[in-house]
Amino acid sequence: MAKRTQYSEETKAAVMAALLSGQSQYSVAQEYKIPQGTVNSWWRREGLAEGQRFGNPEQQDEIGGLLMIYLCASLRTLTAQVELFGDKSWLKQQGASELAVLHGVQTDKAIRLLEAMSQGKGEDGNSSA
Repeated sequence: MAKRTQYSEETKAAVMAALLSGQSQYSVAQEYKIPQGTVNSWWRREGLAEGQRFGNPEQQDEIGGLLMIYLCASLRTLTAQVELFGDKSWLKQQGASELAVLHGVQTDKAIRLLEAMSQGKGEDGNSSA
């Protein structure tokens, strides 16, 4: 019998955030080194495969809180990167392609989360739910 791997709530939240931001189950599974079946199971368990809202209101609040924590951490990381990128001695030691990839990936993730958050708002900025 296969041994079940336990994943932290933070990992599950990051996986769900990535899925909600539009990444494919395959790419998320690869990125987090989690079997695609597990990612699919989490997605289906929350009713997202059928286009339903994400969980019950309590779960929605919890996921919203976790997404905000994740987004804030991403934005703090971007801020630290920007500060580090301003250090000329450090910059000279880095390859341009490595810096571009690091910055691009982190920026893309933060923007995808912001876009996902804004999709739930109407034109007046209030929740459309």
